[in-house]
Amino acid sequence: MEPVIELISTGDEVLTGLITDTNAGWLSQQLLEQGWQVRRRFTVGDDKADLIELFEQRSHHADVIIVNGGLGPTSDDISALAMAEAAGVPLDLNQHWLTVMQEKYASRNREMPKSNNKQAMLPQGAELVDNPVGTACGFAIKLNRATLFFTPGVPSELKKMITDEILPRMRRQLGENGRSQVRRFFLFGLSESGLSDRLDSLTWPKGIALGYRANLPTIEVKLIIDTDDSAAIDSAEAQLLSEVGTHLVARDEINFAATMGPLLADKDLMIFEDASAGRLTDTITLITREFEGHYLAGLPDEAQDLGDWLHVSARPIALAIGAAGPQGTPIALKTPTSCMVQTLQMHFRDPLAQRRLLAFVALDMLRRYLADETVMVDYDILPCSERITLPA
Repeated sequence: MEPVIELISTGDEVLTGLITDTNAGWLSQQLLEQGWQVRRRFTVGDDKADLIELFEQRSHHADVIIVNGGLGPTSDDISALAMAEAAGVPLDLNQHWLTVMQEKYASRNREMPKSNNKQAMLPQGAELVDNPVGTACGFAIKLNRATLFFTPGVPSELKKMITDEILPRMRRQLGENGRSQVRRFFLFGLSESGLSDRLDSLTWPKGIALGYRANLPTIEVKLIIDTDDSAAIDSAEAQLLSEVGTHLVARDEINFAATMGPLLADKDLMIFEDASAGRLTDTITLITREFEGHYLAGLPDEAQDLGDWLHVSARPIALAIGAAGPQGTPIALKTPTSCMVQTLQMHFRDPLAQRRLLAFVALDMLRRYLADETVMVDYDILPCSERITLPA
């Protein structure tokens, strides 16, 4: 049976929107990658009665609850106190954690404020969850059906504790019970609605569901697999790839340094860019240092002109993003045998989004060339007004 996993985010700042709750989204993603899908998420302010009521209520319905926030040294950090009262136990001083905090301050030649003593007060019977980054001690406690894990709100502390402490505990507690296999596919050029139209109307094998996550410039599609039927899994993957194959840029993770870097090692690549304002150069730098980049204002804004300019100005392998013109922005790839140019129309108003998309199109053209795939393809999110191929 699939375990019920819930998340609780605490704090008035989170509840009122003064702080964006990025922790809950990150947590859900990490758990999904482990094969567990979060069933419900709650947000509650710094009110002790509300916290007690929510902890007690959800403990009857969930197997695992991860509570984020409220473990600091100030008076409004009351998660431990509320949990103790929900469980009907007192708070006890955890001498080990008190010593750990004192040593952390001493290593910085500072005296620990008395208010930090509060962070070593844990509900009686709770199991300490180590926090190697900060002073907020995490803990785990059983109440009714649920095991509740308490974590600090500081993202760097939360992420370290989840990865090193809590996920291993969950694997020991839950084993393979309810864990799904997740296969991830990163796509470029499709809109989220267009992708949904392609995929959601299809019939998928029993035990296989789709998940989506848009993160400009790519969209991640997940196959969430709750079956051991290898034929069904292979069928689902084949069906997905048949619909989106030309837009697939990576599987499992995006790591162009590993996939493209070795192929660029001897290519003597040159880059010219105008409308992308240096974004392509920044992107290529993460893949390889073996290229020559130029940010030039005033590059041609028409496909033919950019192709002609690139033909005489560049080495055999070159990328160029021209200026934005009436027909759109031309993007060219020169190879030893031809120069391919496509002019794309940009409908995104945010300048940073425009630069990221233009750079990614150029990168995609280069990736396709290196992989011996069709270099110029249709992008749903960027209509093409012109496409030409010039001889070398």
